[in-house]
Amino acid sequence: MERRRFIAATGIGIGFAGCLSAGQDDEDAENGTTENGTDGDGGVTSESNGEADDGGDVDGATEGDEVNDGETDADDEGGDGDETGDEDESTVPATFEVASMATNSPVGGGELLVVDATIENVGDETGTTDIELVVGHSPAVEDREMLTLEPGQSAEITLEFRAGEPAGETEEFPVRVDTGAHEVSRTVVVEADGGGGEPSATFESCSRAAVSGRFEDGDVAFASTGFYDEAGFGNTLIEDGITFGDDVDAPFSGTVVFELADDGGVSTGRDEIVVSVSEYGEYGTAITGLTTEEDDYVGGGITHSNPHAEGCLREFEAEWEDSTGGGGEPTPATFEVASMATNSPVGGGELLVVDATIENVGDETGTTDIELVVGHSPAVEDREMLTLEPGQSAEITLEFRAGEPAGETEEFPVRVDTGAHEASETVTVEG
Repeated sequence: MERRRFIAATGIGIGFAGCLSAGQDDEDAENGTTENGTDGDGGVTSESNGEADDGGDVDGATEGDEVNDGETDADDEGGDGDETGDEDESTVPATFEVASMATNSPVGGGELLVVDATIENVGDETGTTDIELVVGHSPAVEDREMLTLEPGQSAEITLEFRAGEPAGETEEFPVRVDTGAHEVSRTVVVEADGGGGEPSATFESCSRAAVSGRFEDGDVAFASTGFYDEAGFGNTLIEDGITFGDDVDAPFSGTVVFELADDGGVSTGRDEIVVSVSEYGEYGTAITGLTTEEDDYVGGGITHSNPHAEGCLREFEAEWEDSTGGGGEPTPATFEVASMATNSPVGGGELLVVDATIENVGDETGTTDIELVVGHSPAVEDREMLTLEPGQSAEITLEFRAGEPAGETEEFPVRVDTGAHEASETVTVEG
């Protein structure tokens, strides 16, 4: 598919003028121009051999016929031409296709629209091309990334576009990822005043993460980490971050970036805030998640988990073991909450059931109480004693009978606590 170039009039991008216009085609029609050189009267101009066609005989066509006859004779006599043609057809040039595409739609006005795409080279040769993010009813290229791929290779890329304010409550428009040979499109939605949507998080690596959205007075954005130092594994929970209205001005629309640095700190810009997260471990530090929900913040939980963290921590652990011999002394039994799920929402008077998987990540067998802690004023509502060998895991069920909510619904945090590690979720009781 041939690369197409779109020329957009001023003010079409929702990220620049605040609304997208679908009226460009009407304007072109009034000006009397269409694509492929068609004028407003319906006439088509063309050129042959660099000269305008005046309707007369075209010598080039006659000459072309004579050449073709000659080639046919040569093919009949030798037959080598067919072999060359077959050889050329056996190799497909580099061809980039969009294997998958996803967005963080809906977003609020002024927020980043993030498009994640997987690009694959389905050809037989290595190639390089620009991958473009094309936005709007009157298409405009808003972001691009140059990509080089070997045959059969694929890569994940992220393209971004800052949305403007919609004309009404919401506005919909298409976005597409275009490789020049293949494209995939999605319809996205921009909502006024953030549309009540929740902040969206992206994790580029273990050392950099971001959360985008509209933040009001009292909202929070904090990072948690895992690391390895001389003593072994350690972590921080909701240690590095900001409270809007206290640490930075509120309201704020834009992106909060978290990145590892030698020293902690916060720097602010018009639409971006950078939180420097300290390097806590000499063998490596990973941003394990971000906290943006008030209930998660109060309960010491994580709202958005980093999918890269587990792999990074394994690498840090291997480096630590190579350097220290595993620290010499065995790690005591350490129980972690590997997973947690609830049957929320439940009705008043019904059982809230919490299923959890507990794993002993230490080097010794141990026994501990696993507790279910409930509410904004935390209270232990259920517990189970568990004994696990090193590396062993077990599934447990903890329960709590909900009371009647004060209104239509009531939300509160519940957490599973091993004494060394905890995980929390917000649950709902309905009237």
